[in-house]
Amino acid sequence: KAIHPPITQDNGIQGKVFLTFVVERDGSVSTVKILKGVDKSLDDEAVRAILASPKWSPGLQRGRAVRFRYQISLVFSMGR
Repeated sequence: KAIHPPITQDNGIQGKVFLTFVVERDGSVSTVKILKGVDKSLDDEAVRAILASPKWSPGLQRGRAVRFRYQISLVFSMGR
C-alpha cells in the first residue's frame, strides 16, 4: 500500500505517478523506473510500494513462466 508522505500532505502535493517495472519468472519485481513523476517524495513512495508488493503472476508463453514489462500508475490524493 502506498502511503502519502507527510511532507507532501503538508504542502498539498498530489497527483499520478507513472511507473514501469519487470515482473520476473518467480513473480518478483525488478527494474522499477518512473516514467512520469509528480514530486520526489511521491515518486520514491511509489517505487517503494511497488517493490514491497506481494509477488505478481509472471507472464506465460507456451505454458512457461516468462519475464514481462508492466506499466502502472499510482494516484496520490488527499481525499475529501
